[in-house]
Amino acid sequence: MNNYTYNHILLIDDSEIDVLVSRRLMELMNFASHVTITSTAEEAVDFLRNEVTNAEQAPELILLDMHLPGMSGFDFINIFKTLPAFILEKTKIVVLSVYQKQEDIDKVFENSFVTGQLDKPLTQDSLRTLVGWKEQAANVSAHS
Repeated sequence: MNNYTYNHILLIDDSEIDVLVSRRLMELMNFASHVTITSTAEEAVDFLRNEVTNAEQAPELILLDMHLPGMSGFDFINIFKTLPAFILEKTKIVVLSVYQKQEDIDKVFENSFVTGQLDKPLTQDSLRTLVGWKEQAANVSAHS
């Protein structure tokens, strides 16, 4: 049996190459047992609204490219706030970006469900960082 860091993650990224690299890295590192991929924020909102009907189905983590065609990552975060409570309580968002204005990033982090930022493309080191964040969160909640 494989020990995965996450049961389910949602990757929102319009770059086919970045998605291929990210998926392969996740497989090599046993990062997630299930990865849902959407290339637009609209597809992701549709998935979360229509296919995630309970907390068990909700992804633990969303890796969100901030630069998307159509609805941006910022727009997605604003819509995410309106999703059912069982999603908001379980799912955390890590924003992915090549370049971002600091004031934009600061605004995104005003949302408690946004827990981190990583540069694109994902690397083994960035996935290890996410593993570390999850372990730290588990340790904090175990001692609360």
